[in-house]
Amino acid sequence: MRKDCGPEIFVTEDRSLLVSGPSRLDPVAESGTPPPQASIVERSIEQARHSVALALSGAALAGSVLIIGGVVAERLWLSQARDAAVQRHTAAQQLAGEAKLADYRLTAAAQMAVATGATRWVEEYDARRPELQRVLQQARSLVDPETAQRFDARSGAAYEELESMRESAFEALTVGSAEVARSIFDGERYRANTRRLSMAIDEFTAAAVQATRAETEALQRRTLYVSAAALIAVLALEFGLWKFLAQRLGRSRTLFLDAENRIQRLASSDLLTGLANRSALRDAMSVALARARREQHGLAVLMVDLDRFKPVNDRHGHMVGDRVLKEVAQRLARTLRAGEPHARYGGDEFVVVVEERDDAAAARVVAERIVASLGEPMLIDTLPISIGASVGVARFPDDADSDDALLRMADSALYRAKAGSSGSVCFYDPSLDEQVAERATLEHAVREGIARGEFLPYYQPIVDLASRAVQAVELLCRWNHPQRGLLAPAHFIALAENSGLIGPMSMSLLRQACVDLAAFPVHWRLSMNIAPQQILDPALVPQLLAVLSESGVAPSRLDVELTETALVGDTVRARAVIQALQAAGITVTLDDFGTGYSSLAYLAEMSFDKIKIDRSFVRTLHERPQSAKIVDAVIGLSRSLGVQTVAEGVETERDARVLLQLGCALAQGYLFSRPLPADQLMKAFA
Repeated sequence: MRKDCGPEIFVTEDRSLLVSGPSRLDPVAESGTPPPQASIVERSIEQARHSVALALSGAALAGSVLIIGGVVAERLWLSQARDAAVQRHTAAQQLAGEAKLADYRLTAAAQMAVATGATRWVEEYDARRPELQRVLQQARSLVDPETAQRFDARSGAAYEELESMRESAFEALTVGSAEVARSIFDGERYRANTRRLSMAIDEFTAAAVQATRAETEALQRRTLYVSAAALIAVLALEFGLWKFLAQRLGRSRTLFLDAENRIQRLASSDLLTGLANRSALRDAMSVALARARREQHGLAVLMVDLDRFKPVNDRHGHMVGDRVLKEVAQRLARTLRAGEPHARYGGDEFVVVVEERDDAAAARVVAERIVASLGEPMLIDTLPISIGASVGVARFPDDADSDDALLRMADSALYRAKAGSSGSVCFYDPSLDEQVAERATLEHAVREGIARGEFLPYYQPIVDLASRAVQAVELLCRWNHPQRGLLAPAHFIALAENSGLIGPMSMSLLRQACVDLAAFPVHWRLSMNIAPQQILDPALVPQLLAVLSESGVAPSRLDVELTETALVGDTVRARAVIQALQAAGITVTLDDFGTGYSSLAYLAEMSFDKIKIDRSFVRTLHERPQSAKIVDAVIGLSRSLGVQTVAEGVETERDARVLLQLGCALAQGYLFSRPLPADQLMKAFA
């Protein structure tokens, strides 16, 4: 079982990769491959910039429309105001002319009245006086009050004095004194006041014209200023928006890049150990292979699998198991050279990539260092843990030239290493592929055979040595292979155990045996072996009870045999299984007693109903005095514990007599019967 987990590859700020420590791997520089696709954040930011530019353009366009609309409205108002100013300027110029004309007409009428003595000119004079007053009054509306006051101050005295003199002249004319009237108009005083009044009128009308001209020019300047201000406002608006959004985009880019870095670290790293996961390992291997091809040196892939890790998980729990995996990762980092990619490849599998530049034995040296490092005891809190490791090695270019092939061949070599002793280091052998393919084919055939019912129950009697009556039968298995015929367990049991098929096979056999048990004598018990792998299955006892219940067989007719190998993996779990079996009424036998290194310890820790003496002692009962002494000791020990002994492998009458004399009650072996199918067994013993 493998899980995606894993060289220590991290994404740095400059988007490069760090693999297993400080060594930098640049995929472009090392492999010659094209640069990776741009960062998704960079692409998003670039798109955001385009969007911002469009938004700014839209905002600027909207602002420009508003400003232009305001400018147009202002220009319309200014245009109307300027037109009014121009009209007032024209009116001022016209009034200036009218004022001069009115003054000239008044003067002329007065002079004609004096010269001719005709009263009509006096009347003409009186008629022209309001005209001049009207013109001056209109002119006052075109100038500021200060200018109007200044005009009144300068012209008032002259105008009043001239009026007084004209009235005196007209009165003289009325009484016939034309000479007196003429002397008034010809006098210096009249001419001086006339000049003063004319100059005041000229200055006043000129001031009116100048005022309207100044107003027009001011309006023109205002129009220019408004246009310039509108343009500056548009530019300032765009610049301000761009600066604000650019700052926000800059902050967002930093935040997004940090988030992307973290995501990529998580995507390329195993969350538990901090090592690279399988995906990151492939990237690192591609870089290393490209460099090995370019520089023409060797490369080795080491597949490391932990020994005895599953019992640690099952006995102490996954929290302790996780701590062990973290410790393994730390030990790998300390054992390997800086920059050597290593990854967690599966649940308890790790991969190391070693470049063999100058030393062809570098892979073996590294593998042995790893085995030695992981073989040292660990202390998890106060709990001592001992595991170990096996290593399979595949080389480039000797074994394969691609990362997939190297990993597959390293796994094949690891399979052979696991089949040997703990802590083995095996290199890939081409013949392994044939073995693996054959194993896969056979495993598939076993799976199909279980489904088709090709595995048949065979039985070997367990007899009472004194009476030779059958007391129980041991459930054994034969495979009725479609092509190869009837196969003994040696051809498939180990494969079934290693592939996890031993459980389904055992339950299938038990169901068939329960059917046969209904036809056997009621005092016959059924004895069946449980593999070490099944002890670790929490569903073992419920499955056994379910099969017995379905078949209507009492649990008291079943005897489960456990080997010492099944106990050594997890004694806590084994003790719990034994207690559950006995609580259900099933008896438990310790099989192959005396072949292990701690058989007596298990007898002290656990409660068994029977003990089976291993066939190796029975077979050498007469050739080796030590065997007879061991058998005698086991029988005596069993008697003292109050449990029965069963001797297996009894083949001669001599063996049977000696065992009976030593006090052994039960036995099985070829002396009594070979394993038989149910119908033949019934014919022979029922």
